[in-house]
Amino acid sequence: MKQTVCFAKCERYDPRAVEQGVERILAQYGGAEAFLKKGRRVVIKPNLLLARDPELATTTHPSVVEAAARAFVRAGAQVTIAESGGGPYNAVTMQRAYAACGMEAAAQASGAVLNRDPSHRTVTWGERRFQIITPVAEADVVVSIAKLKTHMLTRYTGAVKNLFGTVAGLSKAEWHARLPGVDDFSEMLVDLCQCVAPDLSIIDGVVGMDGKGPSGGRARQAGVLIGSTDPYAADLAAMWYCGIDPGQAPVHRAARRRGLAADSVEELELAGDPVQPLAEPFLPPVVLRRSHSWLNYLPRPLREPLRKRIIPYPEFTRRCVGCGKCAQGCPQGAITLSEGRARLDRARCIQCYCCHELCPVRAVDIKD
Repeated sequence: MKQTVCFAKCERYDPRAVEQGVERILAQYGGAEAFLKKGRRVVIKPNLLLARDPELATTTHPSVVEAAARAFVRAGAQVTIAESGGGPYNAVTMQRAYAACGMEAAAQASGAVLNRDPSHRTVTWGERRFQIITPVAEADVVVSIAKLKTHMLTRYTGAVKNLFGTVAGLSKAEWHARLPGVDDFSEMLVDLCQCVAPDLSIIDGVVGMDGKGPSGGRARQAGVLIGSTDPYAADLAAMWYCGIDPGQAPVHRAARRRGLAADSVEELELAGDPVQPLAEPFLPPVVLRRSHSWLNYLPRPLREPLRKRIIPYPEFTRRCVGCGKCAQGCPQGAITLSEGRARLDRARCIQCYCCHELCPVRAVDIKD
């Protein structure tokens, strides 16, 4: 049986247009009420990577979160908006992200509440032990609302990668340190997706980000919302729409090896508004413009030394203000501050590009 992905055209963040798009997606799966058979505690998990103005396309737009929350509240759900963005996970960082990303207004307008509990639960999945934020761990229904973006490490980020924000705070950095290779890291992301098992995934592609995503790229008009009860199908359809080769996306490759993801969009049922791939495909992340996929076929003892020689290192530009966010989020402790500037120890760097993701002033560059 083919997995269904619903496209809803939406050219701008007009509240009415966004609400209609979200309602079209929900209607494809029986409406918000259909998801409440499991229970009425609904968690909406947006992408709040940084405390940044949503118009910069780094984070999920609040109008999409508001529309989804309102639909579930109207259906009788108790809706919580929750996310663990980049860096520490505490009341101060949560409040800063909510305010900057427009989530306070979205919650107030929709009848949802914002999570302010910084606790987490240890959830075991196979041999993995994930520190999952409490609202997600205790939810009856999880709705993931991702942002359509390219990604310097995983090439593309959407429904599956968005769930990394269910891992509490700096536990995310520990996963990067434990799994420095992108393929091993991607296998973990698939395990996490299976563990969280989102009931609905919506990808905010009204305005996405291409190039040096997920935080340093350009805002890119894509004019669409994408939804599915299968996060792997949603991502495959999104990559097809954006012109991103799924064979170059390590998370999709990992899911496909396990039989969780289709090989091509032809194996999906595309519903909702009829769409065609964008005439101008998304720019790829600069680090992957030259394919390094051949490294995956080498034995691990050869692969890692070669990867460190071939894959570029981050560079700190003159825009650096010495805020220390990069050092705080570096899983290897490879970044220090000296004379008000960030400094990189290449011997310790694992090229995960967390520094690039977390820099609030886009002072980290990566050159192919």
